Amino acid sequence: MGRARADNPKTKSDLVSVLIVGLPNSGKSSLFNDLTGAYSVVANYPLTTIEPETHRTEIRGRTYEFCDTPGLHGLYIQSEEELVVRNTLFRNKPDVIIQCIDAARLRQSLLLTLDLMDLDVPLIIVMNTLEESNGRGMAIDPAVLSSALGVEVLVHSTALNTGLERIRGALETAARPSWTPDYGKDIEDRVSAVLEMLPSDLPFPRKTALLALAEDGFLSDILPVDPDFSRRIREVKGGLRGNFSKMLNSRRKGIVDRMTVKSLSRHGTTDGRFAETFARLSRHPLYGLPILGLIIVVTYLLVVEVAGLFEGFLSGAIVDPVVAFIDGRVSDPLWSDFLIGPYGFLTLGLFNAFVTVLPILSVFFILMGFLEDIGYLPNLSVLTRRVLEKIGLSGKSVMSLVLGFGCKTMATLTTRGITSKKEKFIAVYLIAFALPCSAQLALDMNILGKAGVLAFVIAFGTLLVVEVGTGFLLNKIIRVKGEVKTDFIQELPPIRLPRLGAVLKKTYYRIIWFLKEATPIFLIASVTLFAFDKLGILGILQRFFEPVVVGWLGLPINIVEVLILAIARHEAAAGFLLKMVDAGMLSFVQIIVSVVITTMFVPCFANIVAMCRELGTAKGLISTLAINVSAFLLAGVLNWILLLFFPGGG
Repeated sequence: MGRARADNPKTKSDLVSVLIVGLPNSGKSSLFNDLTGAYSVVANYPLTTIEPETHRTEIRGRTYEFCDTPGLHGLYIQSEEELVVRNTLFRNKPDVIIQCIDAARLRQSLLLTLDLMDLDVPLIIVMNTLEESNGRGMAIDPAVLSSALGVEVLVHSTALNTGLERIRGALETAARPSWTPDYGKDIEDRVSAVLEMLPSDLPFPRKTALLALAEDGFLSDILPVDPDFSRRIREVKGGLRGNFSKMLNSRRKGIVDRMTVKSLSRHGTTDGRFAETFARLSRHPLYGLPILGLIIVVTYLLVVEVAGLFEGFLSGAIVDPVVAFIDGRVSDPLWSDFLIGPYGFLTLGLFNAFVTVLPILSVFFILMGFLEDIGYLPNLSVLTRRVLEKIGLSGKSVMSLVLGFGCKTMATLTTRGITSKKEKFIAVYLIAFALPCSAQLALDMNILGKAGVLAFVIAFGTLLVVEVGTGFLLNKIIRVKGEVKTDFIQELPPIRLPRLGAVLKKTYYRIIWFLKEATPIFLIASVTLFAFDKLGILGILQRFFEPVVVGWLGLPINIVEVLILAIARHEAAAGFLLKMVDAGMLSFVQIIVSVVITTMFVPCFANIVAMCRELGTAKGLISTLAINVSAFLLAGVLNWILLLFFPGGG
């Protein structure tokens, strides 16, 4: 099963680097947050972390640099996210590795543990969701598992606030595993032969030898691979009966199975049946639609009615008194206009961000946090895949598209794991096009809610038709030779009851991020529009765009300001649009067309950068141009269709 080795405790240094790894959705970010006091987004679905995130903190007089990483199944690479983690590991050898184990997926986690034990690095195992596995009839003995692995196995629970002090203490005494996995004489002899061929300064020679023998496709990221090296590897494998990779995997699974039998016992329980039933119904093609419909209705009512009450209260308590005070005290028309005019620093800038937009986003972020933590989103991706497969999307692209309703920029970055160039282009394009991010979605729902349910149905129905239709079109016209359609594979986390404290904490950080990023944009936008107005630039822009905005889209000329704001940030544009709706400046039809055009028009600057990063600069910029042209064409067509049913604007 394994070979004993002498312990070699790590040498103390001024800075201790700690790499946190584990399967997707295994509690890595939760542990990272608890250990560092920083905040990395935590959610009950894969792809939450897509790039390594580091943070330094002091523990018991020593400075540690913790690195939170994307999900990892093993060091034999299966995806681009896993390659990012392995490259981080091999290029910056950590002092300590913490592996987070999801107790409900013990066997899969232990396969990764064997990979980590081959690295000969101090290792700590942290077991999460132990209470959940017990509720599902699986009792795991950490002490028995620790004895079998030869490393310390600790239990951690963010929900119960337990185990953190023991983990901090374990960092001081972390040591290499007391044994190395033994895969049998035929494999170990070949590993020894390859070790003699490798450079002496490699950080992980044994693991590199195993990867070379398994013909890892990304081995060149670790060491130079030339034809002579490949030939010598084939010579070393000569005489081996059977496929090396299959033989290695079989023996690794045998080791893991024996460990699992020792440390895991099962008992009868009824816990978790409701969660499993809800998850199954959520992704069912018939029952999943009513569940999705109920979630949409609840979201609509919360964002329109509840957030509207907060908005009205804050407006009456803050905005109205301040505006009245300034109006009565500031006699200079220019200063009065600058502060509380149509493009006022306070009215369009500060109050718009804090009083109009923030209450709506706060309510929406709470609901989104609940859906994330309950584990609903991966089940939604399964529900929608039947339609999305028809437009050339499958596998990870389905989840990426669903994640676009949270943050389009981060959703675009998750497409890096899609191997098909065609599928990746379609996913990136659709994320950027008619898909509203969480902030804009919340504000759009509030705007449409002021016009009634019919406006909501028409606007989002149009966006849905445009999104699916564009996907069909791209799937038909894009041809890439030699590409094979990928299978649909989606890890489904268990449905969990969200913790109110965790949801509120996530909401708090999202609000802070919004205020830090968006408030300056709101203020700069108000000053810019005020200056453009006074200098006459705004009038020139309005006259230039009037044929399109007024003649084709049927919107008031003030929409030009909304489109200018959309270039900077869509929340700012939606906030200005909301003020126009509250002022009664838009008709029923104009509200619908305005929401549709601002949703499709100009992906935010950060998303454009992400598009260029994933598709290449040329394709990213051409896609952005195509999206903008399509937005104006389709929104104009919608305007003329609606005028047939609602003469005079409704």
